[in-house]
Amino acid sequence: MSKQLAITVAGAVSLGSYEAGVLYEVVTAIGEHNDHPETKKNPEERIEIDVLTGASAGGMTATIAAQKLLFEADSLTQPYNNSFYRPWVKDVSLDGLLALQQDEDPTHSILSSELVEDISRKHLTLRYTSHMVPAQKKHAAAAKKIYLGLALSNLNGVDYKRSISPTGEFRYTRYQDELTKLLDSEKSADDSLGVWEILRNAAVACGAFPFAFRTKDLARNESEYADEFLVPFASAVRAFTYTDGGTFQNEPLGLAKNLVDEIDPGHLDTENRFYLFVAPGARGGTSASQFREKIANLSATGKELIAAIFQQARFHDWIMAEDMNAKVRLFDERALALQRAFLAPPGSADAIDFKEMEPAARQLLPSLFNHDGDAQGKAWHRLQQQFQKEYDELVNAPQGGTTAAKTWIDCILAFETAASLGDRDEMLIYGITATEDELASSKFESFLGFFDQAYRDHDYDVGRKRARDVIKSINDASRSPDAARSLGPIRYDPPQDNSDIHTIDKSLNGIELADVPRDQRKRFKDRLTDRAHELLAELGVAFPLREAIDLGFITPKLNKLLSL
Repeated sequence: MSKQLAITVAGAVSLGSYEAGVLYEVVTAIGEHNDHPETKKNPEERIEIDVLTGASAGGMTATIAAQKLLFEADSLTQPYNNSFYRPWVKDVSLDGLLALQQDEDPTHSILSSELVEDISRKHLTLRYTSHMVPAQKKHAAAAKKIYLGLALSNLNGVDYKRSISPTGEFRYTRYQDELTKLLDSEKSADDSLGVWEILRNAAVACGAFPFAFRTKDLARNESEYADEFLVPFASAVRAFTYTDGGTFQNEPLGLAKNLVDEIDPGHLDTENRFYLFVAPGARGGTSASQFREKIANLSATGKELIAAIFQQARFHDWIMAEDMNAKVRLFDERALALQRAFLAPPGSADAIDFKEMEPAARQLLPSLFNHDGDAQGKAWHRLQQQFQKEYDELVNAPQGGTTAAKTWIDCILAFETAASLGDRDEMLIYGITATEDELASSKFESFLGFFDQAYRDHDYDVGRKRARDVIKSINDASRSPDAARSLGPIRYDPPQDNSDIHTIDKSLNGIELADVPRDQRKRFKDRLTDRAHELLAELGVAFPLREAIDLGFITPKLNKLLSL
């Protein structure tokens, strides 16, 4: 069985250029590894990307990656002319973002959403506009099927209901949303405009950063919300309005885990499952230790509240993954300790007589499964397969046998079910991140990269370099004699001196907004001023008062913000 890799791409705004560099290098490395003669001799060492999830900017990158990996491999071959580089480094620009197109409503967004739409069409649906059937070519790094998952923020919300005793119900609304799609490289229908127009629109909605870009409507089918507590839609298809998916789920590792469970519902191949987390910012604490009651005016409290909401969206899945990993590790330790106790010589201090455990486990299990014999049987066989090696050791041990092995499974199934760990397994997560000091686009809420292509080129190359560093560390760790399960070795041999990566201009590391040329900051300020005037006009504020507000508040604030 080959190794399976699920990749999560976090929200990044203009730092999508960094993530583009990482993705290009990772895909290239895995493709080269899979095509290597040694890997072909040992197909169990193949690495296949089979899950891609993303939020915000990462949603667009994940969507492009899924299509190109499955159907258009040649678009990912050239380091500075590929389907990651072009949309995030070459095709986007500050001028393009500031110039609203003719049919755009200036009161709906500060920047041009149509530019984003145009870029998404160019890189996702243009291949379907010819009268000829597009040529298909699967990338060596891709699995035959890829599960794509996009984090979304549903501004309408989806209603659910629960019964309460003795009568009645209460309803609640969920705004965190997602869209998932299983794509098959051997299914011609999955390489069609119908499929990719839906995914393109979802990717645009996923990255619709609040206020900067307009919201996006998507038609959703009730069947996409398979939940027993769902309040039925008025009709099978309903339109919802979405904003940036990173608002509630900026790092959708949990979504990746859920899609992995769809692929391997029995958790039978966990030893070959790996996760890769791609994000521009190194994970660190964001606590505001100086915030106190005496300075908590309305403005300061509002800023801290917004920051807390966004930071919680960034870290929630990390927290859940680490908590679950600790519980799964503890369960595995206890299960193996019990197996060793069954194998220990009778009379020794650690020995446990399985015959004494057998009746207790058998009596416990029916209650734990609510007397659902079918569910209990499936869980029992799934656990037996997960621990097949240890089960066989007990069957073949002199003091064991089939009864001992079955009793052991009964016991650990009781442990697992009582702890609600039946559908969980440990996530081995690799991360490719960078610090703000290494990147050119991280300041100004990560919008800085839009000011100049040089900043985006810089961060793309940093992403390539950081990916190589992580691949090297994986390979170094895999060579250790006491290495645990590892994604490596990855047979990838780029130039030792990284001469195929453009020289990184370190003067751009960690630049501030004040370092951006003044004329660019001035043009950005003028665009924000225009937007403020248009909004005030929409609210019915008369021209003289708008001018007064501009001179007394808007211009001074923007001058301070943009160091003008």
